[in-house]
Amino acid sequence: MKARRTVLRAICLVAFSFALLATPALAAEKIKISTFQANLCCFTVYVAKELKLFEKHGIDAELVYGTGIQAANIMISGSADVGAFAVEHGIAVIARGQDLKLLVLNQQLPPLGLIVRNNVPTPNADKPYPAMMRDLKGLKIGISSAGASTDTILQYLLRQAGLDPKKDVTIVPVGDPNTMLAALKNGVIDAAMAVEPTQTIAVQGLKMAKMLVDVEGGGAPLFQQYAYNGMFVRSAFIKDRPQVARGIVAAVVEAEQAINDPARVDEIMRVGAATIKGMDPVLLRAYLDRYRAIFRPVATVQAVENVNSLLYSNKLIPRTVPYDQLVATDFMPKEFALPKTH
Repeated sequence: MKARRTVLRAICLVAFSFALLATPALAAEKIKISTFQANLCCFTVYVAKELKLFEKHGIDAELVYGTGIQAANIMISGSADVGAFAVEHGIAVIARGQDLKLLVLNQQLPPLGLIVRNNVPTPNADKPYPAMMRDLKGLKIGISSAGASTDTILQYLLRQAGLDPKKDVTIVPVGDPNTMLAALKNGVIDAAMAVEPTQTIAVQGLKMAKMLVDVEGGGAPLFQQYAYNGMFVRSAFIKDRPQVARGIVAAVVEAEQAINDPARVDEIMRVGAATIKGMDPVLLRAYLDRYRAIFRPVATVQAVENVNSLLYSNKLIPRTVPYDQLVATDFMPKEFALPKTH
């Protein structure tokens, strides 16, 4: 009898093991993320996607692309569940009644640089900020699109120097980084509020332009602490799918740790080659070496206040948006641990 019970127990264990093998794994949660294409402001999104970090945290992420303000509008319209776009855009729509929440930052400082063609005189280039901005008077300056960060930040810098964006310069929407580069190269514009990789290619690669204000490097005081680009969802998304929201945050944080890890630079370079088309690998590596520290997930109170200050001073919002209204404080990381090899 004892032997029979032993045999039956063994049969049951085998059957249970096969049942486990036959049971399908839980399906990954499908989401759509609106973002930019071939644009370093959303590099963390590309890294999380290419390194399967979204998958690791139970998310099947589909990227939906737009340019300028489109990335925000795609998500706000309901065509995407999550939006990777400028915090400026998030604050602007919240100030007008939309119910959005910032989960995590993709990037702290704007990947922007105010560059001018080499043949444009810049007699004030070596003077303290914002004196160098006065050299732009009378020029045609390229932006990605009206209302985009390239536009709002350019107008802020111009006003800091006492220039009127509507009278003293001509602002020209020229599209994404590739078309902006072509416009600069062909003389359609004299200068550009360039979004990476445009400025790195123009200044270091083609050597046809010079940097006037390195916004990405904190070249203007307001941008030394800033919250530039992040992952937005609606409050209802957090309520209905909290584990997915936490998975998004975890994937972004791991992507930023990978970007900040010198030991993983070859891996990150492969992501860049697959997603940042048209950028020489040497330039991409130089960019990462110089600017990887801006890829941080934490939005501080001061950083959010500075974004509010930019928008309010440009008369782009009717009121400032408090930190707790903008940020999903239960999800936003409080600190960021750099990799040990950093």
